[in-house]
Amino acid sequence: MAIDRIIRVDMTTGDVTEAAASEAYARLGGRALTSRMLLEETDARIHPLSEAAKLFIAPGLLAGTAVTTSGRTSFGFKSPLTGGTKEANVGGQLGHRLARLGIKAIVVSGASPDGGKRLDIDGKGVRLSSADDLAGRSNYDLHRELVGEALRTRAAATIGPAGEHRMSSASVAVTDPEGRPTRHAARGGPGAVMGAKGLKAIVVDDAEGVRTVPGENAKEFKGEVVKFSKMVLDDPRVHNTSRYGTAGVIKFVNRENVLSMPTRNHRKGSWEEAHSISGQVIEELGKERGGKMLPCMAGCIIKCAILYNDEHGEHVTTALEFETIALLGSNLEIGPADAVAELDRLCDDIGLDTIEVGNAIGVAMEAGVLEWGDWEGTKRLLDVDIREGTALGRIIGGGTAHVAATYGIDRVPVVKGQGLPAWEPRTLKGMGITYCSSPQGADHTAGMVTARGATPDTLVKQSRQEQLTMMAVDSVGVCQFTNALPGDMAAFISERFGEPVSEDELLEASRAAIETEREFNRRAGFDREDDRLPQWLRDEALPHPDGPSVFDIEDALIDEVWA
Repeated sequence: MAIDRIIRVDMTTGDVTEAAASEAYARLGGRALTSRMLLEETDARIHPLSEAAKLFIAPGLLAGTAVTTSGRTSFGFKSPLTGGTKEANVGGQLGHRLARLGIKAIVVSGASPDGGKRLDIDGKGVRLSSADDLAGRSNYDLHRELVGEALRTRAAATIGPAGEHRMSSASVAVTDPEGRPTRHAARGGPGAVMGAKGLKAIVVDDAEGVRTVPGENAKEFKGEVVKFSKMVLDDPRVHNTSRYGTAGVIKFVNRENVLSMPTRNHRKGSWEEAHSISGQVIEELGKERGGKMLPCMAGCIIKCAILYNDEHGEHVTTALEFETIALLGSNLEIGPADAVAELDRLCDDIGLDTIEVGNAIGVAMEAGVLEWGDWEGTKRLLDVDIREGTALGRIIGGGTAHVAATYGIDRVPVVKGQGLPAWEPRTLKGMGITYCSSPQGADHTAGMVTARGATPDTLVKQSRQEQLTMMAVDSVGVCQFTNALPGDMAAFISERFGEPVSEDELLEASRAAIETEREFNRRAGFDREDDRLPQWLRDEALPHPDGPSVFDIEDALIDEVWA
């Protein structure tokens, strides 16, 4: 089956057109496709929220197939947060639904001149219509109405109030298998771009689509699916993730020889109350309250999503992940798990990147806007100020660097304008190399390098290899927690399309895609000085058993990642 439909939506005129993908795009999907289209179709110097900007949405090359976790979707755009290229990657039900209707990409251009719109896609066609009745509404409410009882065939991608306010930390919420808006394309501000277009919601119904996209070499493809699934299920790393979710790492990263639990705006790498927000405590609460581990999309065998209930057994969130727990928890000195879970639900409902807003509030606390540990004040910032778009809410929602500039804070945890993830670059120096050298800015999923004790040269090589692998992962559309290797993905592509692709060819394609992103950034005005961590991470040491630890990888070595 060919997945080659490119849907173009002009929000200014209301025109919706469709064409088959060109041969140049035939073997591009997900992040590789959105980054290529962004470079080819937009001027890198435009304002990211202008009418001239575009939003690109694309499932991966394996979307719609039986490959576990293969339904991830890429949102590509010029970021209002970084001013450069951006891809926000999301699970949920959207990717598979698009692929089963043969859709390779959606391109949204222009800006609505007469109020918000919704885009409906199904077997009958594509329709753009008024969304006046959806204006101002939050994500949980939206998904109940837009998906509702049609959960088995329908998925939505929506923006909450933060997106309508065009806040740079705004996310796009995607329906999970339970019909809730707990999966988010979050990093870099895709919700703001969608809001600037005047597009409130995309609703996709694949009732008339195929059930499963087959491989061109059907028998061989099925064999690869079975082999890959067994590999995933036999992986001890997956066992831990399936039991605790990503929260399972908290016990490890909070240790004094790791120090990757950001506390007080990254001033410390551990928190004495970390156990109260750990995966082990969350697991015990789940047993008492009817919680469980769920897949973030149909067909996922890992099931890392934590269904978190309150003390009455009522649902709070299904996305209580390590990054969220660290940035909204220890970084703000807020706990226990119930408190962080409620903040996470608010972010899902309003439509916010939890990493960015956690960093932004941390800087605000450093500026004295709130006291450390002020849970009620943090709730008010989210549920009143950001939701309603007050002046303070717009400052916080504008992102970490915006808060720091407003309050005169010089200790700003960002790279290329994007807030740091939880993984500490002063102790896990390979992560610092990735944050610097990735075209995406401070992004842990661009290339995880958590080795300790390796030489700087080795860390540079590992970062390069992991970034190439993650480009492939994001482009075929599988989850990083499968721990898929380039050889696995090359085998899938070969049997899916009936043309042999080697591991080396796949990595060459990944390098070309990353160079596409780097070229966009160059055109946008970035240079080597943007591939740097903030100076305070080189000057301000974390106490460590092996001696005070700073980020001390030489700039010249960082420049060698893509030399």
